Amino acid sequence: MPYPILSKAEARSYLVIEDGADKPPVPIARFADAGPDLDWTSIAEDVAAVLLALADKHMTNKGKVDGSDFEAAASKEIHERMPSHPALADPEFWVWLAVTHCEEVVDRRYAGSQNAKNFGVGGAGENLLYRLWLRAEIAYDASAKDKYALSRFGDIDFWRSHIFRQGYADARGFARALLEFQFPAKAQRKPKLKIIEIRALAKHLKRARSNLMFEVMSEARAVEFIESEWGRLALTSG
Repeated sequence: MPYPILSKAEARSYLVIEDGADKPPVPIARFADAGPDLDWTSIAEDVAAVLLALADKHMTNKGKVDGSDFEAAASKEIHERMPSHPALADPEFWVWLAVTHCEEVVDRRYAGSQNAKNFGVGGAGENLLYRLWLRAEIAYDASAKDKYALSRFGDIDFWRSHIFRQGYADARGFARALLEFQFPAKAQRKPKLKIIEIRALAKHLKRARSNLMFEVMSEARAVEFIESEWGRLALTSG
């Protein structure tokens, strides 16, 4: 059954307008035919409402949204509201969601910058709504009492640089292991490594991945591997 989509070109023609020009109407969605039939409009409206409420909650005294706190809280909320559906693997679905229902969310998160990349025009991974969902999707642990605990740790740079841009969406057990390593429960989730150290470890793991398949590692094995690799790296750099 169909789900709504917008192409990058359709979104760009709406979002990127010349100075002085009138803003065009919101583009009309096209539809892709896959998965069960759902009320996507109601789902999108629910997502937009809860994210706008969070934007209000995480305003700073300078009148801007605290991006790090907002994203940590918002990831769980969008993930809980999204069904298991083929649409979630389609970048054009996320463009539709961002442009047609969450334009104000994106605008407030980025203080009116209206950069089209935040709507998924350019790279799909820059779409704010997709990033929020993916953060929770990676961190989600169905067996844990607090299933979204790991989604709340790490600032925006940590997630962008050390999780998303490393392609760990395809190696989620490894990503969770890295989160557990850097924000250990036994240390009350305080960061284990300093910024310069975690960056060095991330580069080291990227090189190691050329010879190993992180995707097939169990989470327990990944934790052991990361601990071991940090031990080796600390010895050579110390």
